[in-house]
Amino acid sequence: MSVSVLIVTFAAFITPMVLQRFKISVLPTAVAEVLVGIVLGKSGFDLVQTEGILSFLSNYGVIFLLFLSGMEIDFSIFKKNNGPLTPLARKKAAKAPSTSPVQVAAVAYGGSLLMALALALLFKFFGLFSNFILAAILFSTVALGVVIAVLKENELLNKPLGQTLLLIAVLGEVVPLLCLTVYSSFVSGKGESAWLIFLLFIVGALLFKRFRSFFTSLDKINKSTTQIDIRLALLVITTLVVLAESVGAEDILGAFIAGIVIKLLQPAHSTQEKLDAIGYGVFIPFFFILTGAKINIPELLASPKTLILIPLFFAAYVLAKAPAYLGLRQRFKRINALAGAMLSQT
Repeated sequence: MSVSVLIVTFAAFITPMVLQRFKISVLPTAVAEVLVGIVLGKSGFDLVQTEGILSFLSNYGVIFLLFLSGMEIDFSIFKKNNGPLTPLARKKAAKAPSTSPVQVAAVAYGGSLLMALALALLFKFFGLFSNFILAAILFSTVALGVVIAVLKENELLNKPLGQTLLLIAVLGEVVPLLCLTVYSSFVSGKGESAWLIFLLFIVGALLFKRFRSFFTSLDKINKSTTQIDIRLALLVITTLVVLAESVGAEDILGAFIAGIVIKLLQPAHSTQEKLDAIGYGVFIPFFFILTGAKINIPELLASPKTLILIPLFFAAYVLAKAPAYLGLRQRFKRINALAGAMLSQT
């Protein structure tokens, strides 16, 4: 095991403690870890070699992050209660907002997607970035990994606002991922195999059907030395990640679908806690720190064209997500809508 692993492990341990010691609550832990990686990596002291076991840990970190993101979706918000309601339930329903988190998220991201297309067209028209499709995919993307970390850290995932922002981020991750996979298939001359992506969803459905009653009978087979619930989660993750890579899709898409499958199987709260511990305690910090370590700022700044594109791309990301504010205002207060729109710019 290399010194680089020791350095990154120590950085993962000390970063949240430093944030707590200096009461830096405005900076999410995930962002702080990226900044620490920049200091330790190619743009800073160059103390970390990002290959070998660190590369594996980083890759598994993002896989686990997207898997846990899929598990955070509250699928009850997709259901409509058509049965008879008690007087108290009717009273609550009358006071509830007319628009659901699903509708708000769809409108918010739909507006952002249209704005991304308009901005990509402007970039192409002015000769700033000639690839219209790729620019539109980039501008419409939301970093689900960072959003989920912020929402979880601030305990917002069990609230309507948190679930709405999570759904916006899910759309902003999955839709561009699917588009990018199809786009890259055609660019590489393998467009005829793009339909294989749907195998991920089919296999996910088969895994759900096969293990549908798994957690209800778990007590009979689970032991402290087997942790069979965690082994099932790892099996589902590995199956869908390997399949995703085999059909030419991104492995994180397979990981996200795996999270949805496990969530629908309704695992015990203790299982969720153990998976969170594995993800956020072991693998995910490696992903964020190594992300920062791989950034080479001096090399980026060596190109005059890049110096122009960096602020322009930043402005495009901000503007592309501005319509999310209008969507969020359908249900939430102005300050929450503004905060949500800013978070979706991640």
